[in-house]
This record gives sequence, structure tokens and C-alpha cells, in this order.
Amino acid sequence: MTYCPKCDSIPETTPKEGQLFLWPPVAHVTGKILAAAKLINLPVSKTESAVTLTINYSRPGFRDLIDAVSKDLLPEELSETKALIMAPNTSPEIDDIGRITSLSAIRAALGAEWLGDLLRENRLNSAFQPIFPINDLTTPYGHECLLRGVATDGSEISPGVLFGAAHSATLLFQLDRAARAANVRNAHQAKVDGNLFINFTPSSIYDPDFCLRSTIDVVEECGLDRNNVIFEVIETEKIRSTAHLGTILRSYRDSGFRVALDDIGSGYSTLNMLPDLRPDIIKIDRELIDHVDHDSYKQAIVSKLIDLAKQLGIEVVAEGIERQEELEFLAEHEVDYVQGFLLGRPSPKPFKSVMAEQGLNQT
Repeated sequence: MTYCPKCDSIPETTPKEGQLFLWPPVAHVTGKILAAAKLINLPVSKTESAVTLTINYSRPGFRDLIDAVSKDLLPEELSETKALIMAPNTSPEIDDIGRITSLSAIRAALGAEWLGDLLRENRLNSAFQPIFPINDLTTPYGHECLLRGVATDGSEISPGVLFGAAHSATLLFQLDRAARAANVRNAHQAKVDGNLFINFTPSSIYDPDFCLRSTIDVVEECGLDRNNVIFEVIETEKIRSTAHLGTILRSYRDSGFRVALDDIGSGYSTLNMLPDLRPDIIKIDRELIDHVDHDSYKQAIVSKLIDLAKQLGIEVVAEGIERQEELEFLAEHEVDYVQGFLLGRPSPKPFKSVMAEQGLNQT
């Protein structure tokens, strides 16, 4: 079932044959494009005023065409040259305005064609990093589900590469939706017990009633207790609209889930969000945890964040712990939960399974 046409479909970058319409911002950019096309004997049609350029193409070869006409353009000229791909023997109409993009975006999309293939083939794995109660470092409170892509040769693709390609190729909606579903299914298949932290990017969600419905269905399909699923907002410090994020979080809560904000303390704006968003859990920015035992400024900020959260009834996770001294400081200040390489690295299997296997290997 399709809930959101934008999120649920993976568009092809270009049809096999078509026309590329270009609208350069100024005359000298038009000149550069025409000169580059002439060098490779590429016919270009243009309007009398040369405001609109049209190039017929067939694939393969479209990437070479784009590289050729883009070769001498500055990054600003690439982004300001508007572009539209149309079927053969058609002309742009009013309904096509929403599809107009930039020459730089088309280049980026071509460079990220592999991502569309990956999503269509559902080549998404998960790694699980344990989160522990501060008073019990042997039994996880939950696991954060971390996305991993799988290349055609079987190698792993990091989430940074995946989301970087998605941003440039305007596939963020599709990747974020697929990531949420994959992490839930992979956690269920791996028999991860307890709470699941599922990351999501608010900018990938237009209308939560539609965009989140498919994720909720996957949770139901796997038979998970909704109260054990915590949707974690990533890149909290980059949120542009607190009102929009508030709508998303309310939708999750109304559906029986809990919500968390990460990177708290990375900017003043994240503290301003708390009264409006009222998360169940906050994660203290890892930069504040790094060597907190040696830095009086960090100590003051972290301790005040923990105290503030307790006053507001919000639970606190300190992430990025890599040193025993950091852990001891956080225990002394009664943080609720801890996460980091010191305690457990991301793994394809949950913490208990990993520990059991290590125990078997030791015997």
C-alpha cells in the first residue's frame, strides 16, 4: 500500500530518451554551455532570445552530456542554471514547474544513481549499539539502530555516505523512510530485546499522518510494543521549524511511541526547543562528553543539563563515552543512561548475543 507518493517511490534519474531544457541565469553562462556543446558536436536548440536551451539525448551518454555542458561552469553557475528533463517531442507546461531543478542537482543525481538502485533492492542492514542504565552496565536498557548500506560488491556503506548522496540527489525522503522500516525489521529479525532507538530526520517528513504511517505498520507487522520504540531526532541542532517538528513528535506520541532528541547542548537553540517539544529522552552531545572530567566548562554544562532534565521529568542519555573517567563523572552526576565505545560498539547482533558468542569463543 502506498501512503505517500513522494516517500514510497524511487524515481529514475532520467528516462532512456528525452530532452534536457536549460535556463542559464545570464548570457555569459549561455555562452559557456554553447561553446562546450560545440566542442563535442552536440546540437543545441535555442529560443530566439537564447533564454531557453534544448538538447535531445539518449542513454547511455547522458552523463557525458551533463559533464560536457557543465565543464567550465562555476559551482554558482551550475546551481543557478535551471534544468528540466522532458520526454521526447514535448514542451514544458505549467504543471512541470514543480519539477524544475538545477544543473548541479542533475549532476548530483547522476552521481548517486547507485543509491536509487540500493533502495529499490532494499540493500540496507543495521548495526545495534547498546545503551545501559548507569547503575547496570551488563544489561542494556535498549539499543540504537544504526543504518548501514550494502554495495553491489558486498562492502559496507556508511550512513554518512548514504545520507550525503540522498541530500544531493533529493532522495532524503525515500532513504529516511526506508531506513526506519529497515531498522525496525532488522532489529526484530536480530531478536533485539528492550527499547529500540530509531533515528529519523524531520526534514524528510512533510505530513506525519502520511509519511509515518508506513513505519507504524512495520512496527505492527513485527509485533513490537510501541512503548518500547523510541523515535530519535537526529541533527537536532539543524532543525529549522520547531512547530513542524512538534507536529511530528505529537503524531508519534499519539500513536503510543516515545521520542528523543539528540545533540542537546550543541547549541543554545536546542535548549529553547525543550518547552515546545517536551521529549521523553534527551541525548547530551558527544562533544560535551569528550574529556568532560578534564574540562570545568563542560562539567558545568553537563551537570546543569542533567539537573534541568530531572526537574522536567526527562530522561538523559550521555553518548560518546570512550574513557573510564568520563563514565565515572557521569555516574557521580547521576545521569540515567550511557552509550559509547567504552561500553559496547555497534554490532550486527544485540549486546547479549555478542557477549554470549565471546564467552563461547573464550571457552
